[in-house]
Amino acid sequence: MTLVIEDAGDDDYTLLVTDDGAVEARKRVPYDGVRVYTTATRDLPTGRRTQSQYGLSVDEVIGRYLARADTATPRPDLAESVAQALREVRQEGDDAC
Repeated sequence: MTLVIEDAGDDDYTLLVTDDGAVEARKRVPYDGVRVYTTATRDLPTGRRTQSQYGLSVDEVIGRYLARADTATPRPDLAESVAQALREVRQEGDDAC
């Protein structure tokens, strides 16, 4: 279950927690796919054309989101929402075992 923390709107970034517990700020980029800032690691090397970043800390992902998204939500509120979503994802994973 992917949990959306905040969606800054069409053509803007979305902050979310994925099913596997990665925190992501992502934006659809026309003709280029999706730009992602995430805590997840990437097995394949990042291409020269992409501006996505992998293996970031949760705080770095939130920082990238705040710097790029059209949002007025303060960092502490986003951090608390992300922490709550991570707890929910972990709990769901524990319940599935």
